[in-house]
Amino acid sequence: MSELRLPRLLSDGVVLQRRKSIHIWGWDEARAKVAVRLLDEDEPEGTVLCGSEGECDEKGRFDVYLPAHESGGPYRLEVTDENGNTAIVKDVMIGLVWFCSGQSNMELPVIRVKDKYPELLKIADNNTIRTFKIIEDSSFEGPLEELRSGSWTSVNKDTIVNFSATAFFFAEHLQKLTGQTVGFINASLGGSRISSWMSREMLEGYDELLAEADKYSDEEFRKQVMQANMDNGNTWRKNLFEADLGLKEHWEAWDGINDSETRSKDKNSADKKNQGSSKDNTWKEFKIPGFFKGTDLDGFIGSVWFRRKFDLPEELAGKKARLFLGTIVDNDVVFVNGVRVGDTPYQYPPRKYDIPEGLTRKKDNTIVIRVCVETGLGRFTPGKDYKIFNETSAAFLDGVWQYKVGAKCEMIPPTDFINWKSTGLYNAMTAPCHNFPIDGVTWYQGESNVEDGYDYNALMERMISGYRKAWNEENLPFIGTSLPNFTIDSPVKDDWGKFRLTQAKMLEIPATGLVVTMGLGEDNDLHPVTKKPIGERLALCAAHLKYCYNGEYMGPEVAGIRKITDKDGKKAIAVELTHANGLQVIDAGKGTEIKDLYVQSEKEKVRAKVILDTENGGLLVYIEDDKAYEEAKELMWCCDNTYEGGLISNETEIPMGPFSREIA
Repeated sequence: MSELRLPRLLSDGVVLQRRKSIHIWGWDEARAKVAVRLLDEDEPEGTVLCGSEGECDEKGRFDVYLPAHESGGPYRLEVTDENGNTAIVKDVMIGLVWFCSGQSNMELPVIRVKDKYPELLKIADNNTIRTFKIIEDSSFEGPLEELRSGSWTSVNKDTIVNFSATAFFFAEHLQKLTGQTVGFINASLGGSRISSWMSREMLEGYDELLAEADKYSDEEFRKQVMQANMDNGNTWRKNLFEADLGLKEHWEAWDGINDSETRSKDKNSADKKNQGSSKDNTWKEFKIPGFFKGTDLDGFIGSVWFRRKFDLPEELAGKKARLFLGTIVDNDVVFVNGVRVGDTPYQYPPRKYDIPEGLTRKKDNTIVIRVCVETGLGRFTPGKDYKIFNETSAAFLDGVWQYKVGAKCEMIPPTDFINWKSTGLYNAMTAPCHNFPIDGVTWYQGESNVEDGYDYNALMERMISGYRKAWNEENLPFIGTSLPNFTIDSPVKDDWGKFRLTQAKMLEIPATGLVVTMGLGEDNDLHPVTKKPIGERLALCAAHLKYCYNGEYMGPEVAGIRKITDKDGKKAIAVELTHANGLQVIDAGKGTEIKDLYVQSEKEKVRAKVILDTENGGLLVYIEDDKAYEEAKELMWCCDNTYEGGLISNETEIPMGPFSREIA
């Protein structure tokens, strides 16, 4: 018999969009007439809710549309051709469907935030929150007709670890607000640029980006790039491995008997002790956490080993425990008492390793870390936890360590990330979803575009317009995520404050939203773990735009700015706000003093004193210098990479978004 096939999106567990015509498509080798029925799954005979028929085109594709339905399920979808071939989709739900896209902070799975939200590891089964995760994929020859990966998964304690954390919290809160089944398609990839998620039509006029797409459309060229990436990385690591004195002398086996002694471990005998021991005063001191910059390791590239002894309290010694080592640039292998307990191949993930029972003791434990630095920017990230701990006790490992260089080398050749190139992700991961009706798009991206030389706002306008055209809905809701506070990995030229102002321009487009995340970031981490408030704010915005939610969904917003004389006769700048019920200052880890509002004249920027005018739902801004007041042209709020003081908010505790506005 010939094959009757449905797309991956129309598979067991699918969530279909309510109140929109249900699009059923697929391929039939026989090119026969097909009949589609939606039935009650709980009834063996199947009460038919609706049905329709359709013809195949010359390529065997059929497109059949069922009438729109309200939320419900579970249902069974049956597609049958006139030759008797049948495709059945089970456990079908009808509810709210959203397309969740972007780069790493959208992709970041729950497993990466489990220490922040441990309750998720014990979550109850919830068959009414489901995700369809598309695995990283690109195409440069043109849009794919079908996804090459993905399946529907519902929430339980085993699957939740692979859910996008941001998208899950979005779905969870949206369900709380609406009471509906929520399904979300997760199309995201760390490091990706906005042009990766745009079509050729959307990029028309951006000749350089289109030329990039053309270049990577050559399959042979892509193979060469992939091979070069593999060869360059493998050769660099192999050469470093072979040159590393620490590996040759087994510095990981240091027994801590003498701070200036190492023990060489015979390759053929694990019991051979102290062979090759000699006085070695070449181990130097380094304070962890800390940057290599400004030390003898400034600009170092290669492998460097760190070690120290530590004691443990009775509650920890010999017990199962966890080891936190912040984040390390670029990669590491960690040994405790000579036993390898973990490794991480790149800089971003937090180092969280398990210590097995029986490995440690009360006195004279050793920890040795081999760190490989690839680009001369090594560090043990400050502001992170460096400790070994369990539920009852902890021992902290920050302080003075010893280090010794294993081997020096040249900088690792840069990796050419093919999947980040223009149009690639759109063609493979987004375009095949356009047949599938959705209620809106959530977008968390921008870190890779902060300083790439293109007008992000213009690209966003084209992207939103293009997505709406492709999904055939003029005002399809599109909700962006403003980048949070961040400083540590930003090159000097990167201006996150300016970029947030650019992001905010998307609000000039109808049916859009932008979630403010200032205060939810981590200045020392590109991937902050506080994802729940971001998901909840996305849900509030979605509920406002799409589901007639009448509660507060955003922080205070500037409606007007003008110079006045206050009731006491003092010169002031009055800031009129909307969304100002419950106006307050919140402490987001840096106190409640307002330090991030500035007045800009033609020559200087002056920090202003701010008073909450709760009576009128606004702000009163004062400058001590009369000349600076008279010359004031612009008011600026949270326009730097991070913030320094309290954040102005309302009853929701969502901060007022960054702005730079002229003074009337």
